[in-house]
Amino acid sequence: MKRLILAVRCFLKVLGRGRLDDELARELGLPVRAASPSPVPGPAAERRERAIDGALQTLALLQREGRLIDFFMEDISAYPDEQVGAAVRTVHEPCRQALRRYVGLAPVIDGVEGTYVRLAAAGDPAAVRFTGNVPVGTRPEGGVLRHKGWRVTRIELPPREAGEDPNVLAPAELEVE
Repeated sequence: MKRLILAVRCFLKVLGRGRLDDELARELGLPVRAASPSPVPGPAAERRERAIDGALQTLALLQREGRLIDFFMEDISAYPDEQVGAAVRTVHEPCRQALRRYVGLAPVIDGVEGTYVRLAAAGDPAAVRFTGNVPVGTRPEGGVLRHKGWRVTRIELPPREAGEDPNVLAPAELEVE
């Protein structure tokens, strides 16, 4: 009876996981798999790390140039629309200039919003998201352009200071009196 139960357990493990677990392997007298070594960071991990560093550096630049993070973190619900509009102007232009200086941007589809555009105009179909009444299981040939999208054409971020922590987007400021 023990063998039948063991056989059923093995069958269910292989069916569910595609392999036996270490406990069952020991009960059967099979060699137990050695623990796999921790993965060595490869090119994909390095690219991801560089992307994260670049994203943090871009946020830091937008904070430094236009106080963008300060603006987003401020609770503006109590302020009248006119005051919010005035604050937006003081944040918008410096951030726009910083983006233009460090990042090249181009529309994914350079068309007139509100007009019909064919999917081929995007060049890369993966750069398009369809919204609205999208038929299930098929990819439409086009649709009305609601947003041109943005594609990065160039990134020229300035070098970081030696020893600078990339996670500090804006250092705290202490005024000495």
